[in-house]
Amino acid sequence: MKVLLLGDYSGFQYNLAQGLKKIGVDVTLASTGDGWKNIPRDIDIKQPEKYKRLRFGYKLLKNYRNFIGYDVVQLVSPNFIMSSPWFTNKFFNLLKYGNDKFFVCATGMDYHYVSYALTGKLKYSVFYSPVADRDQYVSDMKKLANNIPLKKLEEKICNFCSGIISTSIGYQIAYENSFPEKTKFIPLPINTDEFKYCSSIAKNTKQINFFLGLMKDRMRIKGTDKIYSILQQLKKRYPNDVNLSVVDSVPYKEYINMIDSSHILCDQLYAYGIGMNGLIAQSKGLIVGGGADEDLYSALGEFKNRPILDLNTSDKEMFKTFENLLESRNNLIEQSLNSRKFVVDNYDYIKVAQQYLDFWKSK
Repeated sequence: MKVLLLGDYSGFQYNLAQGLKKIGVDVTLASTGDGWKNIPRDIDIKQPEKYKRLRFGYKLLKNYRNFIGYDVVQLVSPNFIMSSPWFTNKFFNLLKYGNDKFFVCATGMDYHYVSYALTGKLKYSVFYSPVADRDQYVSDMKKLANNIPLKKLEEKICNFCSGIISTSIGYQIAYENSFPEKTKFIPLPINTDEFKYCSSIAKNTKQINFFLGLMKDRMRIKGTDKIYSILQQLKKRYPNDVNLSVVDSVPYKEYINMIDSSHILCDQLYAYGIGMNGLIAQSKGLIVGGGADEDLYSALGEFKNRPILDLNTSDKEMFKTFENLLESRNNLIEQSLNSRKFVVDNYDYIKVAQQYLDFWKSK
């Protein structure tokens, strides 16, 4: 089977591509590199800085032969090239005539997810937070629900595609509301061979190293502003017990190396689970805090090992969660090993790649 993965977020399709190759699939990854993260890819489709639409169009047409002839084309999202709905629609029309089956992933803030979240039917959403109306980025995301060209593009692509793969329970709930027969939840893939266990937690560890990665323009939408505030309070109360490392907008390869000396990584709020960064950290044996919902564990069929620290709580409860880690340092090694096991059992890139392959073949 010959597969084209188009677009990438935080290394999701990059890890999937590696898993697919392991099970004998001929796969090509084309992406922008996801901005400053500069995630590896086979074909670069990053937009030029000047004369964007003209030069970007030329770039895609020049590489057109590399975008056709595939049995499966999987789009990272309906807006898979991060351009205008009009431009994306034009390119999608070209892709349709040179390939066989199409699939699209529900992976981020797009029309269907945002419009469903705004109904208030999700358990978690930044739109339900008091900060939502004070943040420009969050405000801009809310406007997607009224973006008619984007709505038409997404409905066209979702209706045309053979299936929709949701990478989180929140996206699953939103998309199956509109496409119940097409939508399937499949976990994110992590290369557990590349991201090996390397925890530095020991029995005599006295100072606990916390790590928080920020994207300053997206702090509120990810909830990292709230986490950062609580961690600062923790550091102030326990200055000798807590070491806090905070980084902003670090390239992918640099980021995954920086976390090696940390013990606890805080990922994101307003979600049913954790994202790629959190899963990479777990693979390396870090204890991760973020979304840890019962619905996620149930969807995974994981009824015993539930190692994610639930941070979708009040500020007081989040502080207590971190405080408990300091008070129970003797358990950190076991928690670290459980983190690694959780990823190997549920998110290993080869196991997940097989789930994708099975789903593609079933359509």
